[in-house]
Amino acid sequence: MPIARQQANAAAIDALLVSDPILMGIESAGSAMGLPRTTVLTSGPTMPFAAYTGGQRAAVIGGALYEGLACDEVSAVAAFERGDITVRGCQEFGCVGSLAGVTTASMPVVVVADARTDARGYCTLYEGDSADRLNYGTYTDATRRNLEDLRLRVAPALNTLIHAQTEPPRLKPIMSRALTMGDELHSRNAAATLLFLRALLTGAKQLGTELDDALRPLSDDYFFLRLSMAASKVMANAMRGYEGASVVTSMAFSCAEYGIQTSGTGDTWFTGPLPRFEDYRLESGYGANDMAYMGGESVITEVVGLGGVAQAAALPLQRSSGRDAMVMIARTTAMYEITVTEHPDFLIPVLNYRGTPLGFDVEKVTNAGITPYLDIGIAGRSGRQIGGGVARAPIEPFQKAWEALNSA
Repeated sequence: MPIARQQANAAAIDALLVSDPILMGIESAGSAMGLPRTTVLTSGPTMPFAAYTGGQRAAVIGGALYEGLACDEVSAVAAFERGDITVRGCQEFGCVGSLAGVTTASMPVVVVADARTDARGYCTLYEGDSADRLNYGTYTDATRRNLEDLRLRVAPALNTLIHAQTEPPRLKPIMSRALTMGDELHSRNAAATLLFLRALLTGAKQLGTELDDALRPLSDDYFFLRLSMAASKVMANAMRGYEGASVVTSMAFSCAEYGIQTSGTGDTWFTGPLPRFEDYRLESGYGANDMAYMGGESVITEVVGLGGVAQAAALPLQRSSGRDAMVMIARTTAMYEITVTEHPDFLIPVLNYRGTPLGFDVEKVTNAGITPYLDIGIAGRSGRQIGGGVARAPIEPFQKAWEALNSA
């Protein structure tokens, strides 16, 4: 690798490491992100509305209906086709979406900022474990009621609790400690959610009757995932814009394609086929034919050294998606071959507190033929979550990015 590229990658990684994501509060996507009411965001590089299929298409249409932009599915589709409603990728607005990732102007989002630069990242609140979740391609009366409850009751109460703290909660220390307690901050967030809850309770006495509404979502282990995603987006964005750098700054996929961005190529997406599952567990009664891709941007956690690359830190996941603890350790170990360095703050106890693999390098991925591991929730064709698994990213986007860097 040329010295200039090594230096650019090192500078990008250094910028990530000094990033300090803090939770500023919860606001509507419209006010926080400047999201127009007639724009629906969804996961993956932006595609024409006609390219969205299956559950992701249903979720995008559901977002338009929830926002009151159309009275029924037929009129919503017509509005998208006319251009009266537009669909765009979440990351054009600094947002990251879980599964289908649909985000509309009135939805509450967590607002995470880098304490050093005030650069911001956003993610919607966790919808809970209901079968009727918009991010899993379902829009029903139950979905709408749940979204309204999040907007009208949960988000304001939780925002009050956040602002009752003496200073904005710092997320990186929570994430770092959670890694030593069995989380990898993607498919497992049990420890991080509890640590975050403990931090918030210092201001709870000021809330009075609002306390129950604020704490209700924190009873679910997955709550912290949305904070992890927004914090990871802030840290990953710190790596952007280093000329010649071959380190990956974003990963995301839609129902149709998988894409990456690199530090040295700015906003350009390099795309390829969807990830393939290497291992998965499905709920009873479901098989491989029931699985569906609806998009996903929670793989932003893998970009900063979490999730699938940190499986060795989350051995409890072997009961749901890992199957074998030694295989999980081997997966993490393999990732050191395609990353720039080891994270000095995200440590893995079972590896004698070695830092997690950090900084996917498109040159190393291309030359080694090894692609990132991804921890992914699995959606069913009829909607709802039906399982979870471990997937491998396709190599084509990394090869395309490497070609572009070499031809620049």
